[in-house]
Amino acid sequence: MAMHSAGPYMLKEWNTSMQRIAFALPIKPDRVDEYRRTHAAVWEELQEENTRAGIRNFSVFLFGHHAIGYLECDDWDRAGAYLDASDVQARWQALHEDILDVDTASGLVPLEMLEPVFYQE
Repeated sequence: MAMHSAGPYMLKEWNTSMQRIAFALPIKPDRVDEYRRTHAAVWEELQEENTRAGIRNFSVFLFGHHAIGYLECDDWDRAGAYLDASDVQARWQALHEDILDVDTASGLVPLEMLEPVFYQE
């Protein structure tokens, strides 16, 4: 299962080398509880892969049938490339194939990047 994004929006304009990334993922409305269950027990090896990719302070929130993710990293493109090549990430995505609401035309999960409009340090 591949992710598709039109972003990302990054906060480099606020004079920081750290990128703050926020995104929304659609969840099938009847699978929200299952999504909640899988994220109550995120694999330690997946968390280690995220760390190796340069991701930190990663949180996921639920809003209706959307997962809202927030993370910080030094280089979003590099982190994404690392995770795209990760066997652990591929297994995690496969676990969610029937949970996330995939775009039927493209076969991709529409990863919507959220635009930052305010930042307070």
